[in-house]
This record gives sequence, C-alpha cells and structure tokens, in this order.
Amino acid sequence: MDFDQNHAIITGGSSGIGKATACLLASKGADITILARNPRQLAAATVEIEAARRHLGQRVLALAVDVAECAGVMQAVQTATIQIGSPDILITSAGITHPGYFQDISLEVFEQIMAVNYLGSLYAIRAVWPIMVAQQRGHLVLISSGAGLVGLFGYTAYSPSKFALRGLAESLRGELRGTGISLSIVYPPDTNTPQLAA
Repeated sequence: MDFDQNHAIITGGSSGIGKATACLLASKGADITILARNPRQLAAATVEIEAARRHLGQRVLALAVDVAECAGVMQAVQTATIQIGSPDILITSAGITHPGYFQDISLEVFEQIMAVNYLGSLYAIRAVWPIMVAQQRGHLVLISSGAGLVGLFGYTAYSPSKFALRGLAESLRGELRGTGISLSIVYPPDTNTPQLAA
C-alpha cells in the first residue's frame, strides 16, 4: 500500500509499536508526526524514522506532549497540521501498564492508566475529528491489546483501560457512517517492546 503525501500522527511514537508503525509508514511514503513525553526518546526515534523514509522530501515532526493532558494534545495536533498539513491517519499507540494485585495498586495508578490509555486516545481523536470531518476523509487506528478482549489476572488497572478503547471504537463506528472517516482497532498480544521488558 502506498501512503505518499499522507500525513500520519502517531501517539506513543517514540518507542514500541508506535515507533515501528511510524517507520513502516515512512517507508511507504508518509509524512510522520510522533507525539510522546520523553524528548530524548523522541529525538532518537526521529533519526530512525528519517532513515526509514522512501524519499528525502518526506517530513518527520516530533512533539513532546503528555497525551493525558487534553490541551497539550490539541496544541500538538494544531502544530502538526500547520507544519505538515491536515492529518490523514491517526494512530493512538501511547500506553502504560502496571501489573499487580488489585488491592496493592493505588487509586492514583488506576487513574493514571485510564488517563493515558483511554483518555489519551479520546483527546487525540477529538483533536483530529473536526479536521477529518471537514476534509471528508481520514482513518483512525486505536491500539488496544489482547487485554482489551479478555480480562487478565494481575492487570486490573490495565485491562479495563483497553476494554474502554473497544467500547469507544464500537460506539464511534456508527457515528462515522457517511463522514468518509474509517476506524480500526487493533488487539496485539504481548509484543517485544520496552513496556513489556519493564
């Protein structure tokens, strides 16, 4: 598939599935914007993504933002749109986990995981939504998890956040009919990423 002249915005694009997807899309001709919290990881990822480009004219933009902060996500999407152009693809790959027994996990951890994994995706979708509706095209890709299909022992904070993405995707599909915007949700199993290694 050719993604020439497509602009893909990827949250969590500095590592793991997000970075691998950014490199793949760059190799297919897309312009890339990656959003993540860690400036050092963003800089390293930018080098890898630029090396994967099909041609030198493709643009790669890295923006430091916490996806759990709505205003920051809105500003980042606006900046990316100004610098590269309207987004054609949004991939919400930012995510965190914290395994442990239910009674041992603090409420703050539950809230943080939901804020990053669920609300982070919601904020990114809200940011690109009016742009994609106006241009009558776009594709939304939500990265959930196998833990979003089956509740996993020891992941009482993580699994619900991934189930929430499933509910969001299934609800949005109906609203997207006739808009020209399509939506996919992905349920990867355990993947060899820095998050799994941690």
